[in-house]
Amino acid sequence: MRCSRPAALAAFLLAVLAGPVAARPAFAQEPFAVQGDGAAAGDGGELDLTELSLEELLDLEITVASRHKEKLRDAPAAVYVLTGDEIRRSGHTSVQEALRMVPGFHVAQWKTFGWDVTSRGFTGSLSALNESFANQLLLIVDGVSYYSPVLAGIWWPLVDIPLADIERIEIIRGPAGTLWGANAVNGVVHVITKSPEDTRGHLFAATANEWEASGDYRYGGSLGENGAYRTWVSYSEYDPLPASTGRRFEENWWIGSIGARADWDLGESRYRLIGTAYTSEFGEELFDAGAVAYAPWDDTVKNGGFLAGSWETGEEGDLHRVQAWAQSDFQKQFDFQHDVRSFDLEYTHSKSIGQSHDLDLGLGYRRVDSDLHGNNGYLDFDPESRQLDSLRAFVQDQIKLGDTHQKLILGAQVEQSTLADFQIQPNVRWLWNPTPDQTVWAAVSRAVRTPSLEEVDIVQNFDVTGPPFLRGTDDFQSEELLAYELGYRTPLGDRAFLDVATFFNDFDNLQSVEVDGSGIQFYDNKVEAQAMGAELALDVDATSRWRLRSTYAWFEMDFEADANSAEAPTVDTKDGLIPEHRASLRSYLDLGADWEFDAGIYWTDEHSSSFFDNPAYWRVDARLGWNPSEHLQFSLGVQNAQTEEHPEAGEDIFWYGSLVERLVYFSRRATL
Repeated sequence: MRCSRPAALAAFLLAVLAGPVAARPAFAQEPFAVQGDGAAAGDGGELDLTELSLEELLDLEITVASRHKEKLRDAPAAVYVLTGDEIRRSGHTSVQEALRMVPGFHVAQWKTFGWDVTSRGFTGSLSALNESFANQLLLIVDGVSYYSPVLAGIWWPLVDIPLADIERIEIIRGPAGTLWGANAVNGVVHVITKSPEDTRGHLFAATANEWEASGDYRYGGSLGENGAYRTWVSYSEYDPLPASTGRRFEENWWIGSIGARADWDLGESRYRLIGTAYTSEFGEELFDAGAVAYAPWDDTVKNGGFLAGSWETGEEGDLHRVQAWAQSDFQKQFDFQHDVRSFDLEYTHSKSIGQSHDLDLGLGYRRVDSDLHGNNGYLDFDPESRQLDSLRAFVQDQIKLGDTHQKLILGAQVEQSTLADFQIQPNVRWLWNPTPDQTVWAAVSRAVRTPSLEEVDIVQNFDVTGPPFLRGTDDFQSEELLAYELGYRTPLGDRAFLDVATFFNDFDNLQSVEVDGSGIQFYDNKVEAQAMGAELALDVDATSRWRLRSTYAWFEMDFEADANSAEAPTVDTKDGLIPEHRASLRSYLDLGADWEFDAGIYWTDEHSSSFFDNPAYWRVDARLGWNPSEHLQFSLGVQNAQTEEHPEAGEDIFWYGSLVERLVYFSRRATL
């Protein structure tokens, strides 16, 4: 490592790496199936990636596409699943990094704690606060939204989930506003963690490389005859990545979190309680308008967490569910303070009516209280404090069309909110099984991205004695999407399966930055765009011990601005923000009973805009795994093996872009 680690971290990692390994029987591989809500198909036993046949993989039951259980092969949308075992074997150490494996997703790390994570290519205009550009992707963890109402995006470094606790990640590419509400415009990432029933006992996990050192501890047990729980603690620390400009930035950061989950199964009724809290510090710099200069680098404190509870009663075909969660997000840098508190309450009901109708409906309320203010003159909000309220309702009916092996899905969500007024997000979907193994589906959907507090209330100054150079506007409207999709899934013989999705997206009212008569910039909606693309996923079982998973995505986008827009002369430069072509090939090979060899090759086409230019690049990862017992796993691997360092999002983006390095890592998991 380039900088010394705290003694506590060193001691913790030493304890993890040298910890005991002999104990009662425990899980050696991540399960593909758990009992409880959102459970995958199967018997709940321990299955690794290569032991799960393609047929079993396609029969996994998911909930992200329809809000009720259905087989992956029968989902009327572009869906993809990453299992916990695949994430482990990939070597990726965060949710955002694991999303590199999803067709149609573009993941690029452009600074030490900044990731651009996009689905189907869309990225928002550069904002003053958003560290991850994309503003039309929704992240949900066990039913709790991580979408920020302040910046219309996701603080990916704050998504601190122990990877050993992830059962699977279900991903929708494309609009999902009918079921998941506003801001699910180009996709939903739903992280589903394991049931406490499957995480009893102790688990120690640690990873170390030149950039990162992290450790997790988990303990789970019983709560009487009908309940189970787990608790966990996690800590990660990161050094700054090398800067592409040659200047070294003090962007080192760390995050620590604790959490607990408890589930009770009382027959027809089931209860769940989840809580987590984190604290972190990020090395950042901020402009000081009083001094008219950048202030020295400082550690930005970021604290937060959530508490969520749910009650579910009934069984498949007649299921009622109530979930509530409260969330806190506090950040302080120099004299700017960001304090946001959210509360959400939702009721959903899934009901099968006869043999032909599967009905899903829901009603929800969300309240957001924000205090955003600064005294350094550069960054402030007007008003500094707000209360945002939204009320939503959705209904969707999946209709079987007689004996034609076809389904028609009709649904809509309506929402009334403080900043966006009344919105409706309908969709019409059609699914046909020409044979039991083949699926054809099509969809027409509308989705919206509602205004953020930044776009409405922000005030930015370069000099406290003068007028602002950027302000929000009360007239900012919701961004709109009308999407057309067509997909096809089919086996290719006994050892391969092909999944193809195509789309055409028509965007309207996209964010633009205009200039008023006083020369002050402000947010408006004078940009529109059209996008089209195709996504391909091909899985092949080369042998009973060797699985290959490959993806390819083609994407094109065309931005246009109103003739009177300040962005009209340069809007075409946004067309190249996302690579036109992307491809990956991942290999998972079992070398006998105890050894694994896994590799991944990723290729990303060149992409550019007015503020950066990035050449095409390869990424090569490899991992050797050794499982000497059912209680112990070791991994030795390399990421970005093809080159010492390279940019993923421009060599001088924002004048301080970072380079991604080649990393050799070692990790260990032990269960007691």
